[in-house]
Amino acid sequence: MTRALLPAAGSAEVELPRVTILAGKADLSFLGPQGVLATSFDCSVAQTEADARSIIVTQRPDLLLIAWSPEHEDLPGIVARLRESSRTRYLPVVAWGDERAWLSSPLLSGGSVDEVISDLSRAEIGIAALRALLRRVRPEALTGRLEFADLTINELERRVEWDGSMIHLSPTEYRLLASLVDEPSHMLTREQILRRVWGHVSDTSRQIDQVVKGLRLLLRPLQAEHLIETVRGIGYRLAASAEPERRPL
Repeated sequence: MTRALLPAAGSAEVELPRVTILAGKADLSFLGPQGVLATSFDCSVAQTEADARSIIVTQRPDLLLIAWSPEHEDLPGIVARLRESSRTRYLPVVAWGDERAWLSSPLLSGGSVDEVISDLSRAEIGIAALRALLRRVRPEALTGRLEFADLTINELERRVEWDGSMIHLSPTEYRLLASLVDEPSHMLTREQILRRVWGHVSDTSRQIDQVVKGLRLLLRPLQAEHLIETVRGIGYRLAASAEPERRPL
């Protein structure tokens, strides 16, 4: 897979999604403006709530990344006040830290936090998860071109092509396919798909199978049905060189 950045409409320059990192006392220099996120995001770092509010008001970031634990005093209030500062649009919030602690926290189930990433030092995986969240809640912030085999996804125009032929996808089909292309391993578990495409984990994942079925039907006339391969008991992956296999639809 390759990822290229496209200039914003009417501009000769590439416009990266803007991320504000609320670091507190944590040393997140490895993430910031010169760190692992810099190739895909325009990063700014805030040490305090007041700093973050100032950045949100003046720069209007696309995403807020926080590095505090879910037990941090008044964290729900901090997130609510910072979101209020955004005013005209919803500000997605991502927590970086112990995933197990966050997944059991009412802050996640209550909507204070949209996504949890346990190890952003694994840059490509962290970047793919952040981009999946933006694709779901702020798609206009992404201006990349994703490529895998003969598949091309122009995120600026939300245009999908296989070997030059356009594929018309529903928003859910688009998010699932783009998430598979964007993931470094090109494989996602069912739980990861539910979180990245729908934003939640439910007890049933039948909806995933229905979306994959729809994608395969759209790819069949292009002789590309084999692109999405089932990993039994785990999830789905992209298989660029696999031979088309017979499977029930």
